[in-house]
Amino acid sequence: MNIIKILKKTVIDSQIYVSIMGTLFAVFFMREQNTFRFPTILLIFITYFSGYIYTKYQYTKYFFRILVLNAIAGIICSFLIIHNHNEIRLLKWFIIVVLGLLYNSFFLDVYIRKIPLLKVFYVGLVWALVNCWLTLPEFSIPIFSSASFILQHWFFRLISGI
Repeated sequence: MNIIKILKKTVIDSQIYVSIMGTLFAVFFMREQNTFRFPTILLIFITYFSGYIYTKYQYTKYFFRILVLNAIAGIICSFLIIHNHNEIRLLKWFIIVVLGLLYNSFFLDVYIRKIPLLKVFYVGLVWALVNCWLTLPEFSIPIFSSASFILQHWFFRLISGI
């Protein structure tokens, strides 16, 4: 039983695992819509990774280093978007990043992560926006609804321990 706990702690709770799973989820929808592009995959992975480490380490002594790393990641993502996409995608990415910051930021008195059950829907909303809005030229309601449903169901089961 200890090996399963150690495996969960080192692999499943790691930043890399969460970022890869989120990116592969986006790849699934991109392949389905024939919009697969490597720069977009890199953009999504960097966004998930930097958002996850910001959420995880913002109350630690490493926060300043994480903030610098996220600033560098933001510059890299902006560079990827400007050179491989258009200004509209830069605006979409910026809105998604701001929504991610609203999830859990120390500068807010009440942030969404503190509100029970709302965080499940909020995380599903943001991840679904990445899958149906950032990766496609126009908003796709079927992808949004299926991605948000799958993610909300998965996060609810994760939180409730079912």
